[in-house]
Amino acid sequence: MKTWSGHIYFDDKFEWNKLEKAFPDIYSLVVENKKNPEDQQFDQVMLQLNLEEMHKNKKPLGYIKDDAKYKLVFPLDRKEMIVYRGVVSDEVREKTEEIEKVLKSKKIRYTVDYDKMILYQIRKAKK
Repeated sequence: MKTWSGHIYFDDKFEWNKLEKAFPDIYSLVVENKKNPEDQQFDQVMLQLNLEEMHKNKKPLGYIKDDAKYKLVFPLDRKEMIVYRGVVSDEVREKTEEIEKVLKSKKIRYTVDYDKMILYQIRKAKK
């Protein structure tokens, strides 16, 4: 089933530092391997910055690079992680399911939904 975004919701008691051990695996699923050394360095720095935030039990920065195939978004107002791609795709659901496997292996509780972004709702309303 083609989707715009995969939403992973954490419960109210969830603390961001619980995601720290799972995040490198999640990050590697979302970030494409780049051959360009500058892109590789940027991706490594972003991973480190995200891990530092989680270590302090703060919300991660995510990965929202303009030319990235997938974006990893952490909304400011809730405990949620969004996998987003700029086009409708089967791959978004697959990536979300792969992230679910990582979260299950680290015993992190969550729920999943799809296509709940405001942008998607606006586009759907225009049709």
